[in-house]
Amino acid sequence: MQKTRSSAGMLLLSWVLAWALAGPAGAQSPRPKLVILGFDGADARMAETLMNQGRLPNLAKLASQGTFRPLLPTNPAQTPVSWSSMATGLNPGRTQIFDFLKREKGSYLPEFALMTEKEKKVLFGSKNPWILGPLAGLIAALAAFILWRRAGRGWRWTSMVLAFALVSLAAGWAAARWLPWQVPYPQNNRQGTPFWRIAANHGLRVKVLRYPTAFPVDELEGGIMLSGLGVPDIRGTIGQPTIYTDDASLLARANEFSLKVELVDTLNLGEDLETVVWGPRNKIYCDTRKKSCRAWMKAHGYPLQITLPLHLKLDLEQRSVGIKTAGQEATLKEKEWSDWFVFEFPLTPLVKIKAIGRFYLISVEPYFKLYLSPLNFHPDMAARLPFASPAGWIRATARAVGLFKTMGWAIDTWTITSGLADEAHFLSDMKATVRKYREIMNRELAKDDWDLFVMVYAFTDRTQHVLWRLIDPDHPLYDPQKAQYYGREIERAYELMDAIVGDALNKIPPGTRLLVVSDHGFTSYRRGVNYTTWLINHGFIKLKGRTGTVKTLEDLFGGGDFFEQVDWSRTKAYSIGLGPIYLNVKGREPQGSVEPGEEYEAVRKAIIEGLESMVDPVTGEKPVYKVYTREEMYGTNIDRDKIPDLRVANTLNYRVDWQATLGNATPEVIMDNLKNWSADHCSVEPSLVKGIFFANWK
Repeated sequence: MQKTRSSAGMLLLSWVLAWALAGPAGAQSPRPKLVILGFDGADARMAETLMNQGRLPNLAKLASQGTFRPLLPTNPAQTPVSWSSMATGLNPGRTQIFDFLKREKGSYLPEFALMTEKEKKVLFGSKNPWILGPLAGLIAALAAFILWRRAGRGWRWTSMVLAFALVSLAAGWAAARWLPWQVPYPQNNRQGTPFWRIAANHGLRVKVLRYPTAFPVDELEGGIMLSGLGVPDIRGTIGQPTIYTDDASLLARANEFSLKVELVDTLNLGEDLETVVWGPRNKIYCDTRKKSCRAWMKAHGYPLQITLPLHLKLDLEQRSVGIKTAGQEATLKEKEWSDWFVFEFPLTPLVKIKAIGRFYLISVEPYFKLYLSPLNFHPDMAARLPFASPAGWIRATARAVGLFKTMGWAIDTWTITSGLADEAHFLSDMKATVRKYREIMNRELAKDDWDLFVMVYAFTDRTQHVLWRLIDPDHPLYDPQKAQYYGREIERAYELMDAIVGDALNKIPPGTRLLVVSDHGFTSYRRGVNYTTWLINHGFIKLKGRTGTVKTLEDLFGGGDFFEQVDWSRTKAYSIGLGPIYLNVKGREPQGSVEPGEEYEAVRKAIIEGLESMVDPVTGEKPVYKVYTREEMYGTNIDRDKIPDLRVANTLNYRVDWQATLGNATPEVIMDNLKNWSADHCSVEPSLVKGIFFANWK
């Protein structure tokens, strides 16, 4: 039944898009314009409650004059999964975006599912010095031959040899030190053709802004595109902030989200502090995620990380800090943001990465804490990295509205989740981020140069993730005092969504069709379930020794080790991601132990029955709603080497434990969620977290 309803939801949306783009019947009828506004994580129950209270007047108008329905998400109910299906009309088994994470082909390692980092060779790659050096020497020798022939000198052959040798050596050395062998280049893993490309191919003028799983961008004839979720920060992660602090205890704290904690010594250095801004990983010679590459870089004296000097001057009396870096200065008091700093990180004298970031002074005493946001690619970088098209458009937009975030996960949820910043910091960052995107939307809508306009906002999702604990008295981190101050911020996020819809209603021409949609809804995340621990306890995973240390996003994006203690010869199944379980199949996995056929089905059945009967000893509830086979979710027209064999769907208030997503075990199978990331949807049964569907026509 789940498969039928989920497919019907996506088919309905695909049909509406096709119908709206085609226009009314009749050769004389003009094609209507179509606007699609997406709000990540906007929950149907929450929206309906607030509409009934009169808090969302623009959405209420759409509901009364047009259409409002709860929208069933894909299975699983995850941001990249649902938006990929909406873009293509294909189920996740065919888009092959079925989770945030997947296992790397031919291994057991997890990797980011949306995008794969490839390498593009620069000229002749590692042979550049050996080819370009002699080529430059040959040109120099030829020039010497011509010059001395004209001069009538008899020793021109000696000069030619000397010119060839000297220039070859110099040019080869310069190519080795200054010219990259390769540059990282993204490959979008989403399969299927998105509707905006079909529209553009049929002559429609298309604008697509901040759509998830749309990186690299499509080159749209006569249109514009700005990627959303999938664009990394300059370090190749989903977003890595830096905390400069004299609190050494932060280095020992569990840091699953890989915030960069940079210790500064205020005790010995006083008020003048010298530290660094961490820039990109140096990937122009090889992939630094690989140990062999890191060893080669070290042996040849190439830096793995590119940094810039940062000078800080503390003023305890004024409770402020002065900041100097990259030729720019700022002075901040506590709880203040800087303007954008522009950084240029030289990989070589010829290759530089241009980035932007903002500082925020968290505190001066009792401990100094200065925050630097994840470093986004500067809009100028769009000419080299395809996160916007055309590159001239994003440069002109940045000149008109000011600098804005280009990273996919634009709103920082990691710092507040790690307990290193508070609600005020998160909300100020969120509102500043949305303000710029809203300005860009209104600027582009006001132009009469589009037929299809699509924009997706993420703030509704991010706000609920980190603040739900303040509206759920049963959450382990519920704080009644904080709830008094911040307990209505989720409702205010929905009101902001309604105001943005109002902007669109005021700007679109008469007759324009408007859709307002979300990818999923929300529920509280009170307890986490670790499926790796469950598989170990029930004999499906066999260990050679103790389980490994805490896994982090740095391990995921930086080349960490996983499953170090697993004995694969005796292991039947393993888990990676937000609910997938893979069987260790012979002929598919590197060290498969499960025979295809009867044994495969028996192992699947045992896991399904075991997980579906599991009871939380603390609450007495069943944390697992259902364990789906891949055929139940996606049919048989799938790539069986990639799609997980099983997916676990949780009941309300439960989610996959953080460590389980990276295949790591925890002491208990089910534990309280003690992180500020207090609501979720990723592994929840889709029918329990429905999104929204509004249209301005019946």
